[in-house]
Parts: sequence; structure tokens; C-alpha cells
Amino acid sequence: MKKKWLIFLAALCFLFPAAALASEDDGDKVYQLLDPQGETVTYFAGTPETGDEYIGGDNRHYRVGQIDHESQIARMEALGAYSMPDVNWALESALPVSAVKKAVALYCTHSDESYEPTDGSSSLEKRGGIYDVAERLKAALEKEGVTVYYSSENHYPHDAGAYRRSRATAASLAEEGVDAIFDIHRDGIPDASQYESQVDGEEVTKVRLLVGRSNQNAEANKQFAAQIKAVADKLYPGLVKDIYIGKGTYNQDLMSQAVLLEFGTHKSDKNEVLASTAYMANVLNRTLYGGVTGAAGDGKSAAQKNTGGWAGIAWLAGALVIGVFIYALAASGNGKIALQKWKRSFQEMSGGLLGGRRKDE
Repeated sequence: MKKKWLIFLAALCFLFPAAALASEDDGDKVYQLLDPQGETVTYFAGTPETGDEYIGGDNRHYRVGQIDHESQIARMEALGAYSMPDVNWALESALPVSAVKKAVALYCTHSDESYEPTDGSSSLEKRGGIYDVAERLKAALEKEGVTVYYSSENHYPHDAGAYRRSRATAASLAEEGVDAIFDIHRDGIPDASQYESQVDGEEVTKVRLLVGRSNQNAEANKQFAAQIKAVADKLYPGLVKDIYIGKGTYNQDLMSQAVLLEFGTHKSDKNEVLASTAYMANVLNRTLYGGVTGAAGDGKSAAQKNTGGWAGIAWLAGALVIGVFIYALAASGNGKIALQKWKRSFQEMSGGLLGGRRKDE
């Protein structure tokens, strides 16, 4: 019995990330989120969970409470106004950045996502319209002087396993030493008017920020999203729609500065979506490298404050090492033998870089 429990614990170490991702299937459901007075606050494409949080465009803060899955209605409790970061700085002029390599990463978990009015369908298996959005955002960021590591890897189909498949892509991008990583999506609510907006007289779509709350970086991810929204509200009011903090990881456990960006919805005109990318690129550049002052940054940019870029990868590596030892212990039933097996396995995994090479090699 003891041996079975040890094997079970070892399996958990390996499967934890996959288990956390299994709940992130968006599906085709759209829930109506109501405030305590019964008024509609927003809509959410997917299945909300009790404990999810929502920060509206007006910065009102809510937490999801009672959920009626049959009617697809979620009732939220009001938490008051969310305390947004202070991002007051001289907006009139470009702010200097000290010799810092500006680098971010972009990828698309839901490779099929498209824009029905422009692409002809809401889902295109081989290459969805969402790639056009990601590539336009990439070009706009590069105009801002930001190096962009971009992956056009396809993670189809759009199911519960999509985030598991895109995890390898996200991890590979994180290893490039980027300051932030963004997963590019579009929303699935049927009402395009929810995302319609204007910036400087130009028709654009709004951008929703989505954060996962089931990982060790959840609070940092949330604060990063709040900072992006605060900067956008200063530069281009109405560009960022809101922030949804949902159950799951969305691969954001890999970096402290990782956010999912939803550009419009499947009913949006893609031309308006593309128009929003230049404004969003400026917002992301300013958030990461603009020398944010006050409570938000204490004189440091978001990139300078980023201390967890490798934290997620290190955490997973630690879980792997522990898992190998537990498995060896379960298999041998002897601590000394298990330690010897663990050392040998660790040396093999590191190619002899750590722990030396075995004598017989």
C-alpha cells in the first residue's frame, strides 16, 4: 500500500501542470455575469468558476459567486473599486530607456480562431485569422524598438488539450529571456458591440486581458494585467475592455509577466481588430519600458521589476527532480538504493553537466 501511494505522489509531480490545464476548455458556452442588483455587467465565453474575479472597464471589482449552469448566469459580489497602479508620467514625450534589450514573445494557443465577417468563418483549421492579428501586433511592437520572438506553431484542435499542446511553445519562447509573453486570442461572445470602440477617431476593437489564478505567479500576472490596463486607460481610454481572472493557468505559471490578450470577438470586423494592434503595441511598450513612476513602479519599468521570468521553469524542474526521487524510492523500497538511482538518473538527464559522469561512461 505504501509503495502504491509513493507511485501516486510521483505521478502527481509529473501530471500537475496537465491537470491544471484540463479545466481550460473554452467550449461554446457564453455566460451572463450579473452584479448584486441583477444588472448585466459583462459576458464570458467559457464556463466561469466560483472565485473568479472581474475588473470592469470602470475598474469596479467583482468576484463570481453563485452560478446557474442551466441558464448560464453567474451572479457576482461587488468588491468595490479596484486599486489601480499609479502610472502618471510625462505622456507628451518618449521616455528614455537605459541600455536594456527590449524583448517579448507572442504565440496563439487557439490557432483556428478567426473573424467571421472578414475571414468567412469563426474557425479555420489550418491557419486562423488570429495569426494576422499576432503578426500585425509583432510588426507594431518592432516599430517601437521591441524584439519579438513569435511562434506560428499550430495547436489545433480548439479543445481542452490546446493549452497543453501550446505549453511547449510557450516554454520555448520563455527560454529566450523575454520580459513578457502574450498569448493572442479573440473572444467568443456573439455580440460584437461589446468590443466596439474608437481611439483617436479610428474604429477599433477593445482588448480583454485574461489572467489565470491557479498558478504560483497568479498575483504577479494579475498586477501586470492591471498595469497594462492603467497605462491603456491613460493613453487610449476605451482600448482595454476589462480584466477577467479565471480558474486555470493559461501557461502563465511559466512567467510572472504573462497575459492572455483577446482582440475583439469572432463577430468583429478583423480590419478594426488590426487597427487596435498599433495602439496596444504602444501600451505594452510603455508598460514594460516606459519608466512607470509612483506606486506602480517606484521609478522602475515593468521589465526592470520582472524577477520571475525563470521561476516557472525552475519550479517545474524542481517538481521533476522530486518526482524522479519519489519514483525511485517507490520502485526500490530502500532509501539508499533510491538515492543512488536518483543520482544516476539526474546525471543522465543533465548529460553529466551536474553531478559528474558515471564511472562506466
